[in-house]
Amino acid sequence: QPLFWLLLVLTTFFMLVSVYLPYFTFGEEIKMMKGLSLSAILLATLILTVFSAGVSISEEIEGRTAVTVLSKPMSRRAFLLGKFVGIFLAAVLLAVLLSVVMAVTVYYRNEIDPEEQRPQLAEVQQLERYLGFLPNAVFATGRYLLYLSYDLSLIAPGIVCNLFQVMILTGLAVALATRLPVVVNLVICLSVFIIGRLAHIVVYQSSPERGGNPLVHVMAQIFATILPGFNYFDMTDATIAGIDVPWGDYVLHVGVHAAVYTAIALLFGLILFEDRDVA
Repeated sequence: QPLFWLLLVLTTFFMLVSVYLPYFTFGEEIKMMKGLSLSAILLATLILTVFSAGVSISEEIEGRTAVTVLSKPMSRRAFLLGKFVGIFLAAVLLAVLLSVVMAVTVYYRNEIDPEEQRPQLAEVQQLERYLGFLPNAVFATGRYLLYLSYDLSLIAPGIVCNLFQVMILTGLAVALATRLPVVVNLVICLSVFIIGRLAHIVVYQSSPERGGNPLVHVMAQIFATILPGFNYFDMTDATIAGIDVPWGDYVLHVGVHAAVYTAIALLFGLILFEDRDVA
């Protein structure tokens, strides 16, 4: 799909330009750049999955291509799940490539305008102790790769949690694409994403203890119960602050949260697709 390469090039260009942008944040430029890069990766993967799901499935059904596929020994369940897995794996590939670009840009921004004291990694100390006799270019390459892997390990929980959000919306987009056109699909997915991020915050802000409106509180509770809590997947603050996000105690839990909502969306899509006349 040309959209994959377009998003990869545009997001990479944005990250490279962000290395040299002045953010006027009084010594917090690297943190601001990390937050923007994580948001850019999330936006790029969401656009790729939601748009690809709407276009590929809707056009195949409307253009009668799905009739040819389903006339072979393939169930509708396999057709829908295959679309979901293929689109989501494309998003994972895009996120991995952009994560490497993000780690490289953060490293070079710190080299150009150091604001944070880099930790002296034990691997770098061993490199200096045992391989200090190597040529400068080789030693510098090894040091660069060690710090790059360290930066990748810091942003990995944020990227994985972003992919959990993408997984939920991919399942929803695939389900809706069996019945709705692309534009309506995009609007619904965008609405679910925005309301899902705000519902839990509105529940807290509109609580009676804080003097909130009871009607707003009840409606916010309904949306917070039905929709996934996308704000729980946002690891931007923890990533830019260098906080170690526990994989077992947090990332795994939000992963189960995402898997449950994705399964619900795909089951809903299978119900809609079973009754759809593709001929």
